[in-house]
Amino acid sequence: MLVTRDPEIAKRARVMRLHGINRDAFDRFTSKAPSWFYEIVAPGYKYNMTDTAASLGIHQLKKANVFQKRRAYIASLYDESLAGLPIIRPPHAASGDLHSWHLYVIQLADEASVARDVFIERLFDQGIGCSVHYIPLHLQPYWRDTFRLTPEMFPVSQRIYERTISLPIYSRMDNASVARVVDAVKLAIS
Repeated sequence: MLVTRDPEIAKRARVMRLHGINRDAFDRFTSKAPSWFYEIVAPGYKYNMTDTAASLGIHQLKKANVFQKRRAYIASLYDESLAGLPIIRPPHAASGDLHSWHLYVIQLADEASVARDVFIERLFDQGIGCSVHYIPLHLQPYWRDTFRLTPEMFPVSQRIYERTISLPIYSRMDNASVARVVDAVKLAIS
């Protein structure tokens, strides 16, 4: 889904969503006059949703505010419970903006006595699944090999990547599960 207030972006997205066709394909079938002719004006894609995905999306959108509020609450529990640990907690939205809390990403601080990969293994050993969002492009085989990229070329992103962990956060996560993650983090970081 794309949401924009910019008419030029919307126009470009409409073209690119369906093979680069310069008009909505459905207009050909609903028009009051023959309108079968179309042109491909750009190398587009096939990004139209299936009916099933659209139906699910419409109903999930009705719950979006409830989901976001729950995630924000979980993030506040993490913020409070993880304060004082050698981690950098995620930034909050600017005043007047809304954070989706799609992810709760922490970074191990310089004072942390554990490497990121060991930290993840310690969480896993306690039954806590976490991830790294995202592995930088300069480490991905296609980009690395095609453009001969090395970690030294991207010292800031490499350093952040080596310290970053995404903790579990989802709208159905209960407070006991949040507490369990916090306890595991405290044990894993020591």
